[in-house]
Amino acid sequence: MTAAEDTNKRSQRALLKEYGIRPVKRRGQNFLLDGNLARAIAQDCLSLGDRVLELGAGGGALTVHLLDGGARVTAVEVDRNLCALLRAEFGDRNGFCLLEADLSDLDWNLTLAEAGPRPLVAGNLPYVLTSTVLFALGRCHAQVAGGLFMVQKEVADRLTAAPGGRDYGVLSVVLGAVFRLRTVRTVPASVFWPRPEVTSAIIELVPGESWDVSLYARFIAVVKALFAHRRKTLATCLRKNHGLDAAVLDRVFDTAAVAPTARPEQLSPDEFLRLTRALPEGIGT
Repeated sequence: MTAAEDTNKRSQRALLKEYGIRPVKRRGQNFLLDGNLARAIAQDCLSLGDRVLELGAGGGALTVHLLDGGARVTAVEVDRNLCALLRAEFGDRNGFCLLEADLSDLDWNLTLAEAGPRPLVAGNLPYVLTSTVLFALGRCHAQVAGGLFMVQKEVADRLTAAPGGRDYGVLSVVLGAVFRLRTVRTVPASVFWPRPEVTSAIIELVPGESWDVSLYARFIAVVKALFAHRRKTLATCLRKNHGLDAAVLDRVFDTAAVAPTARPEQLSPDEFLRLTRALPEGIGT
């Protein structure tokens, strides 16, 4: 029996027990135990691309099914014990590469280069690092084939929220500007060890048009600056917080075709883009 066949026959719980691995709370580790769900998620990934950058590979619950499906997998993991497991189980598999690195300070350009041209980025994201990873993916949107992530359902709800809703916010806008976002499925807490107190969801991010890097950086700055006062009108926010006078504001709103009485939480990503282009340099920076 090969190592790959043996890994497939053992449950994730049995594999973790064999290597003496227990969840580390400070790292937000929740191991996916449901093999059928892991296989389904792998198929979701493979429908978007066969070159995968897997973030937080853990015990390889997803990794094994990606490799079995013919993917080239570049796995990122920071836990040394889990890295030892991944090397032992998958180190001799064609298409597998392991990077021992921390998602909190990941060199994205170097990591994406290691993964090869336009990888799909996937993984079960720790709650504390979800926003960090998603903002990074947004900045790198032109370099990837998309994303598929396990996140808390409330994060998925925010990402896919429509303008004007309670869940609509900065992430909704800056990710929605460069990706088409949808929730693929919800995931119950019962499939994890340890069992989290929240429901999770699989979120899919498919790239749209590529943006100029400097424009996207400015766009993010404007969105963050305006959402800091999400319930104020745009005119009030830009006048009181950014010192724009009435004449400048009239030109900005006419050029952007955005109502001065609108609030940031009501604007679509496209309206934020028009506003960003119309505003003087320096707003939000």
